[in-house]
Parts: sequence; C-alpha cells; structure tokens
Amino acid sequence: MKISIAGTGKIAEEVMRMLHEEFAGKIEVTGIYAREHSIEHAIDLCQAYAPTGFVFTDYQRMLQEAEADYVYIANANHVHHEFAMQAMQAGKNVIVEKPIAVNRVQTEELIDTAIQRCVHLLPAFSLLYMPLFRKMQEELPKIGKVRMVHCNFAQRSSRYDRYLKGELTPVFDPEMAGGTLADLNIYNLCFAIALFGPPRTIRYDCNRGYNGIDLSGTLLCHYPTSLAVLSASKDSDGISYGCIQGEDGYIEVHGPVSILDSFTLHLNGQPPVTFKSETGRHRLSYEFQEFLSLVENRQECHIVIPYVTRVMQEIAIAQERMIQDI
Repeated sequence: MKISIAGTGKIAEEVMRMLHEEFAGKIEVTGIYAREHSIEHAIDLCQAYAPTGFVFTDYQRMLQEAEADYVYIANANHVHHEFAMQAMQAGKNVIVEKPIAVNRVQTEELIDTAIQRCVHLLPAFSLLYMPLFRKMQEELPKIGKVRMVHCNFAQRSSRYDRYLKGELTPVFDPEMAGGTLADLNIYNLCFAIALFGPPRTIRYDCNRGYNGIDLSGTLLCHYPTSLAVLSASKDSDGISYGCIQGEDGYIEVHGPVSILDSFTLHLNGQPPVTFKSETGRHRLSYEFQEFLSLVENRQECHIVIPYVTRVMQEIAIAQERMIQDI
C-alpha cells in the first residue's frame, strides 16, 4: 500500500515513524505536502522515515505525481474539508485526521463526494479500529443499565506558553478551527457516541482565552437513562481517565479513552478483571492495518466500514448543535 501525506505536524511525524517501525515493506510513504516554512522539516521526515518519498510544495502536483492508494490529511483543522475534497476529486481514497470537517454540512459534502467518486473516506479516529475497544463493547452489557459516563483528557499544550505570549498557532486560533473541543474533547465525544449513539441534548461550557478560543471545557450529553460528562483541557494538566458507571458495576479506563491501553471491569460482588492491548503495538497501527486490509481485499465501496461512517456523521451533527455554545 502507498500513501501520500498532507501536513508535517506532530501527528504526521508520529504516523510516519509508526509506519516505518511497524509496516516496513507493507506501507510506503510516496509523498509529503509541506508549506514553504516546513520544507526542511518535511525533508528531514522523509530522510528518517520515507527515503523514497518526495516533498511537494504544490498539493495538486502531489495528487497528480505521487502514486498513492490513500492521501492522509493531517494538516490544520480548517482545511481538512478542502484538502479531502481535492484528493477525492482526483480519484484518491482519503484518511482524514479529526475533526474530519468543521461542521455537518462539510462532512456531508465529503460523504457525497466519496459516493460520487467511489472512493474511501475514513476518519483517523484510532479508537474505532482498536480490538480492545471492540472488547469493551462486548463487556459493556455486563455492568447493566448505564447511568453515568465520565471522561477527562488533560494535556497542557506544548504551545500554550507561546499562546500566553501572544503567538497564535493553529491549535489556539479560532480562524483555523482550533480549540480544545476540536482537538482533545472530540476524542471523548467519539468514545461516547461510538458506545451509546447520539445524545438527546448536548451542551458545551468552556474557559475562554483572550482571543475567544476554548482553552478547556466540559460537554454535558443527555441520554435517555444516563448522562455523559466529557472534559478536556489544553491549559492545564491533570488526571486523564474514563469511567462508565452501570447499575451492576463499572468500567474503568486507565488514561485517555482515545489511547485505551487497558480497561478494568468491576462487577458488583466480583473481583475486578483487567483487559490490556497488545504489547508493543502503537495505538495508531490498528487503523492503518485496517486501511491496508481494505486495499489488499480491493474493497471499492465508499462506505467500507459502515459503523465508522455512522459515528463520523453523528459527531458532525453534535458539532453543529454545539456551535451556539462555543
């Protein structure tokens, strides 16, 4: 399988390193698109992890010249829609980092284009592809009727000090669809929607920065018989965890739910049981294994993983409902 990459940020570098270490000889990076100020970094990435890849400063040229089964969209949030549309219109399958788009309309446009062009449109929500998450779905009914869900993802941004000094990077720029909801809390929202579907009502309260960006905040999601309280912060560190409370027990997630290295099942009157992910595998490897399998099996339908597509649509609807709160 061959992929080209749009973007040179942290996640693009992490993916390239992971592919180099775990998919050598199976997945080849053939091109990377970089803006002018990131050319040297892109060259360094290719030299380290994709020695046969080429660096492009013209995205359209990369789409035309770089042989690729997938284009991986990993640049700033506000251009995901534009870059994914151009790739699909060029006949390419696409993998899009979260959020796949900034609103429901853009998401539906991407899905419609995937249908028309008969290409894959896949969100890079690694959680949805993890075997351990599927195991959690199997164990979930054991805790009985769910009453409360708590998720917290606390990660003080490495760019926060620059923000405090007045320097805007994409993650803290409202014009570039930055903010904690789009960056960290969307993982918690994906977790909740993937397990329980779309909430009946949803509200977002946040701490705002000097430019109006949400630095930290909490989503309150109402379900017919339960509440989900989803919090995230880029302005402070804390304990990251997940907990699903049922009438017959609870599930404890150790660390951010998006990483899901392990979880423990606590049933009333029984000893706890801990389930762990495969030792030595990178958390992003599962999604790329899935993408590789789709290519090897020559899957042509745009909705190759209906469950993932449904979650992607429901997240977009929830995003739209929260616009008035942000």
